[in-house]
Parts: sequence; C-alpha cells; structure tokens
Amino acid sequence: MPASLSDAQVERYQRDGYLAPLPSIGAARAAGLVRRLEAFEAETGQQAGQVIRNKGHLKLTALYALVAEPILLDAVEGVLGPDILCWGSSLFVKDPGDPAFVAWHQDSYYWGMEPHDVVSVWIALLPSTRENGAMRVVPGTHRGPAMAHEASPAGSANMLFTHEELAEAVDEAAAVEILLEAGEMSLHHINLLHGSQPNRSAGRRMGYAIRYVAPHVRQRGEMDSATLVRGRDRYGHFKPDPVPERDLDPAILAFVDAPLGALPHGAAKDKELTR
Repeated sequence: MPASLSDAQVERYQRDGYLAPLPSIGAARAAGLVRRLEAFEAETGQQAGQVIRNKGHLKLTALYALVAEPILLDAVEGVLGPDILCWGSSLFVKDPGDPAFVAWHQDSYYWGMEPHDVVSVWIALLPSTRENGAMRVVPGTHRGPAMAHEASPAGSANMLFTHEELAEAVDEAAAVEILLEAGEMSLHHINLLHGSQPNRSAGRRMGYAIRYVAPHVRQRGEMDSATLVRGRDRYGHFKPDPVPERDLDPAILAFVDAPLGALPHGAAKDKELTR
C-alpha cells in the first residue's frame, strides 16, 4: 500500500525527528482498547502498564491486530520504506496524581540498533495533555551524536526502568509537547531526545507505543526477534516472533519476559522505556 505521508511531512520528520498529531485508529477504537485493558486489570488484578510491555502485541490478540493496521503502516512506510518489522510494543500508563516522571533520554542509548532506521508510533488511547504529562521532545536532536547518560540520583521518581537519564543539560525552552486526542498518534525517531512530566490531572494517561524497524537494521548482541508486518525481510537480522493464538498464552509470556540470556533472542528486549 502507498505511504500516507506527504513529501512535506517526510521532510519535517527528517528535520525535526517527529510528527504530531497524525490521524490514527480514531476515538471509538481507542475507547474499545481502553475497555479491553481495564477488563484485563479487573480480571487479573495486575496493572496493565506493568504487564503489557516489551512485545505487548504478543500478549493480547487485540494488540497483535493493532500493530498491523494499515493506517499505522502507511505512515511508517513514509519514513522507513515498504518493508517493515514490528520489533516491540508497550503500554504506558500514568495514573492521576502520581509523582513519577520520565527523565530526558534517547531510545538509541538503550536499544543498540544500527543504522537508526527505527521509528516509534505512539497512539493516545486516552488524551495526552499538558496536565497529564504528555511526551516532550527536543526537535532536531536526532541528527546529533549519541548523548551521554548516567544513573538518576537516589530517590528520583524517574520512571525509566534502568533508572538512568541524560547526563547533559537540556534546553527546556526548546522542548515541544506532543498533545494528542484519543485515537491520534505521533511518530518519533529512535535518536530523538524526549521525556515527560508527572500526571497532575484527575484522570489517567494511557498510550501504546509500537516500535517499527526497517529489516536492514541490526541489533548489537544476540539475535533479537520481530514480526514482519509489511513487505519482505530480505536480511534475516531478526528471528520471527511467535504468533499469539490467545491472550496471555503461557508460552508467549515465557518467550517475551524471560530474563536476558535465557532465550536466544536479544540483548535489549527488556529495554522498553516508560514515557
């Protein structure tokens, strides 16, 4: 299928490292997914944001269908080309009044992929606003070198699982907030500097991030896995993911959440971040 981004949008992505807002699955579909995820929490007693991580699309069949939606892939094709792998996906939830925030960081620091033909699609399942801690980005930083990161201070409410953050000062005045209505999405580059503030609102913030990779990309370390969602994989740098046939399949959970080294599919699979 043809890419949906205009030439001007592609140029803007290449210049700024992100695009937003873009049409996505729509408010009705987003609301249906919120209901499914809230039902998951009621059924299991677990927080969806803590469970639907890494390769979340392998855990719930509704999310497996979502990562192959043409409206998403048409946009991704505009920046990655016609051959597309889904490497990972995670649900990100900020509950109201939680002091936790996401420190400034670059995804490329954690994921170890070269070249940087990797894009994240961030779908707002609920509105993403200034009050509830919308993602912030610093345009153009994806074109610069990799930045140094360091451990966050003791007691920090930084939500990044590695508890690390950018070691350099950030020009906060240059930051742009990614404000999205439910059912809209943004795209951002793997090397783009980004983070987010705490949720100071009375409602939840919920978004689903999908990581798409061009097949020619390699990942450092052991071979990881991915799902081919469009075109062809002519390189074989990623093993095929299993196909989920039901929600929370124990074999799938073991595959996705095994400790590093327990399975031969990648040194960075647990490096999905919270934002």
